[in-house]
Amino acid sequence: MKKCILLMLFCFILILSACSQSEEDTRDYSGIIGEGKTLGYEYIVTKEQNNFSWNVGYKGDISIIEEDTVNKDDLVKYMNAVNDSKMLLVKLIVSVSYFLIVIITTLILYKKNRKMLKDGGIIITMLAGIAIYIAFKASFDLSSSLQGAKYYYLILTN
Repeated sequence: MKKCILLMLFCFILILSACSQSEEDTRDYSGIIGEGKTLGYEYIVTKEQNNFSWNVGYKGDISIIEEDTVNKDDLVKYMNAVNDSKMLLVKLIVSVSYFLIVIITTLILYKKNRKMLKDGGIIITMLAGIAIYIAFKASFDLSSSLQGAKYYYLILTN
């Protein structure tokens, strides 16, 4: 039993030391530190020594922008808008898929046993309503997020 505990402790320390990086290692890192792409909008953040450069684009039209104090907030807001759009697109797809599953299940139950469908009609209606509500909310939020990405893209590239 003691050997098992010591082995687990050793493995935990080994994993912890492998996952941790010191600040000195990340300070001198050069390369891509972030990227994202959604519905035509994209960005890639590259660090070279202590300078950050951003490749921002829309439908293949890429602009390279050097980060400075003037445009830093706009770059971060563009990145957040692209990332939020990606998350909201996934949420929209999942909610529409859920709605379709509810509808298909309802049709199958309707063909097999109409009495069971009558008893669970309220529950099915609630599930479908929740799916529709989430889908509409996600679509409006996605539209808003894409408008934000467009706004910050135009500010950054003009």
